[in-house]
Amino acid sequence: MKKRILSLCMILVLCLSLLPATALAAAPDGQVLYVGGVQISSTGYWTTDSEGNVTAYTGEGTPSDNYIHYDADTNTLTLHNATIKEEVPYNTSTYVAGAAIGVHNQNGAAELTITLEGTNTIAEVGKGIYVLANSTGGATLTITGDGSLDASASQTGIWVQSNNGNGTLFIQNAKVETTGTNTAGYGVNVQSSNSSTAALTVDGGSLTASGSPGILYDSIGSGTVPKTTALTISDSAIVDARGGGIGAGSTTNLQPVLPSGDGTVFDGKEGIVYGDVTLQEDLIIGDGESLKLADNNARLDANNHNVIVDGGTVDDSIKNSLGDSVKYTPTIITTSLSNGIVGQPYSVTLSATGTDSITWSLANGSKLPNGLTLNENTGEISGTPIAEGTSTFTITATNHWGSDDKELSLTIGKIAVIGVSLDKKTLNLTEGKNETLIATVKPDNATNKNVIWESSDSNVVTVDKSGNVTAKKAGKATITVKTEDGNFMDTCEVTVMHGNMTYTAANAPTCTADGNTEYWTCESCGQYFSDVNGTTEIQLEDTVVTALGHSYKEVKWNWMDNENCTATLICTNDKSHSITAKAVVSSIVKVPATCTNMGVTQYKATVVFDGQTYTNIKEVTDQNMLAHHYSDGRCVMCGAEDPNYQRTTKPIDDNMQSDDKDSQTTTTVNNDTIKSVKTGDMTYLTGWFFLLSVSAFIGAIVFYKKKKTE
Repeated sequence: MKKRILSLCMILVLCLSLLPATALAAAPDGQVLYVGGVQISSTGYWTTDSEGNVTAYTGEGTPSDNYIHYDADTNTLTLHNATIKEEVPYNTSTYVAGAAIGVHNQNGAAELTITLEGTNTIAEVGKGIYVLANSTGGATLTITGDGSLDASASQTGIWVQSNNGNGTLFIQNAKVETTGTNTAGYGVNVQSSNSSTAALTVDGGSLTASGSPGILYDSIGSGTVPKTTALTISDSAIVDARGGGIGAGSTTNLQPVLPSGDGTVFDGKEGIVYGDVTLQEDLIIGDGESLKLADNNARLDANNHNVIVDGGTVDDSIKNSLGDSVKYTPTIITTSLSNGIVGQPYSVTLSATGTDSITWSLANGSKLPNGLTLNENTGEISGTPIAEGTSTFTITATNHWGSDDKELSLTIGKIAVIGVSLDKKTLNLTEGKNETLIATVKPDNATNKNVIWESSDSNVVTVDKSGNVTAKKAGKATITVKTEDGNFMDTCEVTVMHGNMTYTAANAPTCTADGNTEYWTCESCGQYFSDVNGTTEIQLEDTVVTALGHSYKEVKWNWMDNENCTATLICTNDKSHSITAKAVVSSIVKVPATCTNMGVTQYKATVVFDGQTYTNIKEVTDQNMLAHHYSDGRCVMCGAEDPNYQRTTKPIDDNMQSDDKDSQTTTTVNNDTIKSVKTGDMTYLTGWFFLLSVSAFIGAIVFYKKKKTE
C-alpha cells in the first residue's frame, strides 16, 4: 500500500511539472488561435452548423446550442455540441494550416485548454487539433469536461508539438476519440525535442486513438524517441489504442511506452489493467483481443458494469474476481454443416458460446435451401430439402450483450438413380380391363424416384402416371417407364385381346335374300372379326353374300292341246321358285298326209321372259289320210292303181284323124269309160285339179291356225 501511495504521489508531481505555469491563465504572448479557419483573439461565441461551418455569433447572451466559446482570460475553448469541418487555410497560416483547431506560437509556449460539453465532432480536415510551439517553450493541450470529442483527420487527430521543449497532452474526465484516416495518419502524436519529455496523461475518462500507430511519441525532426516518454493513467481511465497500438520513435521501429498509474491500456489487441481500476462503463473485449491484470497488485472492480467478451479472451484472474460481471456475446462455434439429400429429412443444430439465452436468425438477404427452416430458439436447421445445390448464407446468434455472424454453406445433394424395373415384362388384357404395373427404382433411397409412363399406342392401351394400364382396343403396344433422374427405362409388352366373341354362322344366300359368311363379334368393342381370336378385323358389310337372284334356265312345257300351251320357268337356284306363262303356239305341216299315211303337223310354243325367248316344238301326226281317188284305174293323188279297176276298150272313132287314132285308147273301168292318153299326152286334167284343191285347203287351215294363235 505504501508503494502505491508513493507511486501516486510521484505521478501527481510529474503531472504538475508538465502543466504550464500559466494554467487557466491567459494565452502565452505571441500565441495565435484558429478555429475552423477563423482566427480568435478575444472572448466570444461562434456557432457551427451541420456542415461544420464556423460563424461568429452576434446575438445576445449564449447561443442555444452548437457553439464554440473562447475565454481569453483563461485561454479556454469550450465546444458545446459543435461540429467543425473547416480548416486553417495555407494562406492564413503555413504553420498550422489544415487544422480544425490550430494553436501556434512562433517564439514561446503554445497552450490551450478545451472543455467539452455534449457531443462534439471534428472531421474532413488535415489535422484535428494542432498545438505547435515552433521555437521555444513547450506545447500543452488540456482537454477536460464531461462531454465527448470525435476528432477525425487525414493526417493526425490530435497533434501536440514542441520543437524545443516538452510536448504534453492531458485529458481529464472527457471521452476523446481520435483517428488518422490516411494510411500514415496518427490518432495522437505527442512530439518534443529529443532532450525533453513527451507525455500523455488521461485522468479519468478515456482516450481512443486509431491510426498507424494509434498513439505516437517522437522527437521533432528526427523520428527518434524523446528523452522521456510518459503514459500516465489515473482514476480508472482507459487508453484504447486497439486501432494501431502505442509506440515511440520511428514508425518503422516503434519502441514500447510503459504505462503507469491506475487504469486500463490497450496497446493493440492486448488490454492490461494497471493498479486499482473501477469500471466506469461496460468494457468490450472484441475478437482477437484480450484483457488481463498487469500484476498481482492490479485489481478490477465491475462497479455494476460488465466486461463483455465479444470474441476475445479474459484471463482467469479477472473472471474469478468479476464473476457474473463477465458477459459473453455469442460466438458461433459451428464451422461447417453436414450435407443434405433431396427428399430426405435433414436436421442439424447450430452451436454457440455466450451468456444467457441465444436466439438465432438469418442475416438480411440470406436464405436456407428450399424446404429447410431455422428454429430461432434452438438454432436447429431442419426440414426436407426439395432441390439440390449449394446455398451460402449468414447465421446470426444474438443475446443481450451482442451478436455474432458466421457465413456457412450447406450442400444438398442427391442419391443418383442407377436403374428401374417393372414387375411384369408381358401383360395380356381383354378390352376394357385394366391392371397396374409396378416400377421399382434403384436404389431404394434414391433422391428422385419419379418416373414417366408412356404407351407406344394409346389407341390400344393407355397408362396413367401411377402405372395403371387400361386396355382400349385389341392389338399390341409397349408400355415404357423412364426415370426422371438418369433416363433409365424398362418396358412391358401388352397384348390386348377381345372380350367374349359371339359367333355368327355362315348363311347361304337365296334368290331374294342376302346370305353371309361366318364371323365373330366382340362384345367388348363391338367390332367384327373373321376369326375367333379376333386377329383379323372386318367390316360387317364384308360378311354379306349377295342374294343370288332368279335364274330361270329350266322350263317345263304343258300342252293342253295343240293350240294351248303354258311354259313353267323354274329357278335353278331355288326350284321352289317358278313362273308360268301362256305360250304363243304356231304350227306348220311337217309331213303332209298321203292317201295311205297320215300327215305330221309341227307345233311350236314360244314364251319371251326377261328378254329371253324360250321355245318348245312338238310334232303331231294329226292329218288324216287323203284316201285314194281313182280315176281311170289309178289314184289321182298318188297314182296307185285301183285294184278293182277293169279296163274297157272302145273302138276308135272313125271320125278321128289318123294321128288321133294312134294316140288314144279307150278304157272302161267300173262301167266308166276313160280315155287314156298315150305317152307324151297331158295327164288327166280332172285329177290334177283335185290335187291342187286339196293342197289349197290344207294351206288355208294352217294359215288360219297360225293367225289365231298370234
